[in-house]
Amino acid sequence: MKVGIITQPLDHNYGGILQNYALQKVLKQFNIDSITFDYLPGKQPFFRYILSCIKTCLLSFSSQKRSFYKWNTEDVYRKKIFDDFVKKNIVKTKIIRKYQSKLIVLNRLDALIVGSDQVWRPKYNYRLTDIYLKFCKGMFVKRIAYAASFGVDYWEYSSKQTQECSKLVKKFDAISVREESGIKLCKEHLGVGATWVLDPTLLLTKEDYLPICEEIPICNEKYLAAYVLNENEETTATYEKEAAARGLVIKKFHADSKSTLTVPEWLAIFRDSSYVVTDSFHGTVFSIIFGKDFKCLYNKTRGPARFDSLLKLYESSKIDEMREFSLNWLKKALEK
Repeated sequence: MKVGIITQPLDHNYGGILQNYALQKVLKQFNIDSITFDYLPGKQPFFRYILSCIKTCLLSFSSQKRSFYKWNTEDVYRKKIFDDFVKKNIVKTKIIRKYQSKLIVLNRLDALIVGSDQVWRPKYNYRLTDIYLKFCKGMFVKRIAYAASFGVDYWEYSSKQTQECSKLVKKFDAISVREESGIKLCKEHLGVGATWVLDPTLLLTKEDYLPICEEIPICNEKYLAAYVLNENEETTATYEKEAAARGLVIKKFHADSKSTLTVPEWLAIFRDSSYVVTDSFHGTVFSIIFGKDFKCLYNKTRGPARFDSLLKLYESSKIDEMREFSLNWLKKALEK
């Protein structure tokens, strides 16, 4: 069997890249070949940008406020610090700017896996129906959603998106979601059942990630890692207070187009830290994987529901149990 993976773009997102790496590694353990569709956004049509701005303005009058998005006036390309890791560790297609059915034929795929990360969140996918596999309509290929995430616990789709996606998702052979709240969203708005599973990064253990950063020298200095994606006065005050209370120096790092850390260097930050303060989902994940004490700051803009499910499992010491369940779910979904 050969599987194609459809996920968020593998650009300046450490967690997004590592979840895809982890999923491919698990599939390899199942003796299944896989290839990721290397989708990177192209130039954004101006009318799409205008519509996005209008929606952002309207949402400012509700409880679902969001920031304005930057208009993509050029095709997106991956920075070298990410591209080096992706080329070495992830089996992928050539860069594509849109999903096409010919990709299934050219790569001789038997199944498609959608996930993980916030693949089903409209604010991150303006071609949302592609992520529900509209582009392979009429093709005989197994469709699986693994740990697909809506990011939030409320419904963000327009009525048109809901109507289209509810039809497409009913063609899936197996559906799982990353957040427990996603089960309710699937049932109430898409009319399908779903199973709660772990993010792919948590299907692997610390021992699986250590070889990635083994060439990065161990830092013997005790420090607090401040991995904050949306920094403000409150978050700064929080990690400064935590560092002072523990007598730790602060090391700040982030994930955006200005990032300078390679993926191995990013992992080493968690490996060597004494304490972590983060508002990142995958920052929290890797704090858990490396067995670090941490403080999680809820990031309402990026999707707080993601933290609810993760921390529920962590605080009840059920991650190992959930890992076994998730692996079995994925294996059975592929064997159907």
